[in-house]
Amino acid sequence: MAGFSDFDSHGDLYYGGGAARFSFGLLVVSSPDSVDDHAGWDPARENVHAGKDSLHVSVRQSASGPVAVACVEEPAIPQGLELLHRGVIRLELPVERDLNTVSVYGDDPAEPAEVVVVLGVKK
Repeated sequence: MAGFSDFDSHGDLYYGGGAARFSFGLLVVSSPDSVDDHAGWDPARENVHAGKDSLHVSVRQSASGPVAVACVEEPAIPQGLELLHRGVIRLELPVERDLNTVSVYGDDPAEPAEVVVVLGVKK
């Protein structure tokens, strides 16, 4: 989790984050009233599943330790992490816009222990 604390230097670009244990190895990024259906998602074949207003991201399960998660605004680009997903998402959360580009970065493509969600302006 070496890069997690680096986001302190982004000031207003940092929406929030923390470290937690994920019992089922699932990080959900979603609008509170999301109706996206992720029932057909097979995490064994696809580590990130995106709907119109939610993302499901496979992360390290709690028995293996905590997962550090941060949400930041572009142009922040996490160093030392792989791009796991890029797309567009509608979020009704305390972020700059309802419609955002979204990029998900992690330190491991299968079960990341560090995840950074980067939101940006849809072009």
